[in-house]
Amino acid sequence: MTDLFRALSAELLKTRRTLALVLTILTPLSLAFLEVAIGFDAGTRMYRVGGDSWMTLINHTSLLWTLLLLPLFITLEMGLLGAQEHNNQTWKYLYTLPLPRWTVYMAKQIIGMGVIGLSMIVLGLMTIGVGLIGRVFLPRLGFDAPIPLMALAQNLFLSYFASWLMISIHIWISLRWNSFVLAMAAGIVPTVCGVVMLNSRWVDYDPWLMPGVVAHGLAESLPFTLALILGIVGGVVIALLGCWATTQRDIF
Repeated sequence: MTDLFRALSAELLKTRRTLALVLTILTPLSLAFLEVAIGFDAGTRMYRVGGDSWMTLINHTSLLWTLLLLPLFITLEMGLLGAQEHNNQTWKYLYTLPLPRWTVYMAKQIIGMGVIGLSMIVLGLMTIGVGLIGRVFLPRLGFDAPIPLMALAQNLFLSYFASWLMISIHIWISLRWNSFVLAMAAGIVPTVCGVVMLNSRWVDYDPWLMPGVVAHGLAESLPFTLALILGIVGGVVIALLGCWATTQRDIF
């Protein structure tokens, strides 16, 4: 485990002050701006005037995030993590270090999952901020009620767990192939195709839709256990397979 901690420490240093880290703030912030704009433009039609609108905000934000932004955000973030090594041609150097090869891959995997987890926390804070703005500037919209922190945390963290499979797939692709275009296409195409599958009986098995299935299930009290389990277990399995397959390759 000492070797893994050393590899993880080096990966953390490389990720600091990079675009990948900046995007964990900017991407949820962009959604927060959209929600504020919606509140000022169509708040009386969307929220419960005189009632409790917190859950409406949480569910709306979560669905937009998990179905649209999160798949594209994961695609970009994992692609950037892989590009750090491909663009600088540092794989040979990394594999000559006195560290097992698997620690290099797993450090990337952990950082990738950590970056997405951090973005979920930022999204939660941004969601609270949007509601508080509504409380001050749009008092009729029903944000005077207590903030449902447990419901917000459950929504975000369960959606995050369901995204593990998607994260593992993209970290494998971004580290295995040095084409940034391929890494982007591997996320954009399934995300677009997922729109067609939203009402399909196979929706629970689509890695790019699993977080959205969980968010929608929580919003509408629908079953989502299968998508959640597949996301978690599949994420672990693909991470291990990706680590094995990638570290067995010879670097020329």
